[in-house]
Amino acid sequence: MGKYFIRISTIYLILGLLIGYLMGVTNLFQYTSLHVHVNLVGWVTSALFGVVYCIFSSPRHAKMIKVHFWLHTLGVPLLVGGMYLIIAGMEAIGGPLSGLGGALVIVGAVLFSMYSFKAFQPSKE
Repeated sequence: MGKYFIRISTIYLILGLLIGYLMGVTNLFQYTSLHVHVNLVGWVTSALFGVVYCIFSSPRHAKMIKVHFWLHTLGVPLLVGGMYLIIAGMEAIGGPLSGLGGALVIVGAVLFSMYSFKAFQPSKE
């Protein structure tokens, strides 16, 4: 699943760069938080999850990793899409969407943390 996290992260890299570029050429800096979230939660976090899972994959935790992947993959677009709607003045729709997306991302991060504690237990030397 690590390579899937990395593949998706490249989409967020391009999207984040495009948002930043468009903000710069149009002076629409109200989208700064959207740009930051796409880059950090979408690109950087997804890529780091992917790298960790590629280097330290464990078949016995495959189900947990798959659940984390889908929580993150569904959560990030809901989070940033909801943020866009909030900025565009549609808080009634954007608020619940970003809240749901953020919750999914957080639950996925908790699974990642659980994985790290299981996978990186100190040796008993």
